[in-house]
Amino acid sequence: MIGSMNLEMQAKVADTKKLDPLLQGAIDMHYHGYPEITLGVRARLDDAEVLEMARSMGMRGIVFKSQMWPSMSRVHFLHQHVPGIESFGSIVLNSVVGGLSPWVVDAAARQGAKVVWLPTWSSIHKLGLDGFSKFMKAWFPTMTFEPGLSCVDSSGKVTSEVRSIIGIAKDMDLVLCTGHVSPNESLSIAQEAERIGFTKLVFTHPLSGSVGATLDQTKEMAKRGAYIELIALNIFYGNALDRMLEFISALGAKQCILSTDAFMEWVPPGPEFLRMFIGRLLISGIDEDSIRTMVRDNPATLLDLPSIIEQPKG
Repeated sequence: MIGSMNLEMQAKVADTKKLDPLLQGAIDMHYHGYPEITLGVRARLDDAEVLEMARSMGMRGIVFKSQMWPSMSRVHFLHQHVPGIESFGSIVLNSVVGGLSPWVVDAAARQGAKVVWLPTWSSIHKLGLDGFSKFMKAWFPTMTFEPGLSCVDSSGKVTSEVRSIIGIAKDMDLVLCTGHVSPNESLSIAQEAERIGFTKLVFTHPLSGSVGATLDQTKEMAKRGAYIELIALNIFYGNALDRMLEFISALGAKQCILSTDAFMEWVPPGPEFLRMFIGRLLISGIDEDSIRTMVRDNPATLLDLPSIIEQPKG
């Protein structure tokens, strides 16, 4: 097979030798640990094993996300049992934890949450219609989606609760991610964040069907200061590589982060999935500096970690 490749492709394959160094200091901002959803939705490895793998590969840290419950208690345990690597707790503001409640965000932050997601399966956007909602109905047959949660009022402006949540995120130095809310809702959120000078907003996987943003909508989010999240799942499951390359080219690496959104047993363990992801981008023409910016530097900025000083070569 290698012998039949043209020289350009052979050169790109050779470039994968540069892949492992790109994992040094990397941070996965969006990893679903276990348990997630239900005890039956298993992962390939438990959380401690995932962190140990990430540490052995030179990664700097992982943000643990659950669609159902806060992950701070889990992360507190992991800090004690897997030293030498960062782990970060989070909360998703779905109805099961109280929805769009400023008090919930405040309480989560005081228990160690570093990242907050706006509603995912509870969002009124594509309520009960997208693929993930169908999974949720299969996992929870008695579940009802109504009423869905919206971040904006009838005039399209963010609600007072969401305005307070953005303010708390700024005051308590949290990362706020848009979850599965609509692109228009996300833009209203970005406008409010820009108004108050909040700089840690992340536009969650705009290429996913659960969000479905256009490039123009995503550009507008970036213009308002939001970081744009690009996930491994979108190219290994959603077949969105060409669109992702277009987004990176149009937005620039300084405005993007790379994460996995890994969960369920058929997906590789998170650190290996991240390795596959950045390797696929590398042989698709994304340069090393851009990858480091997206997978290492921008996440470190969001999470208030000191910058990694490059060692002189040679």
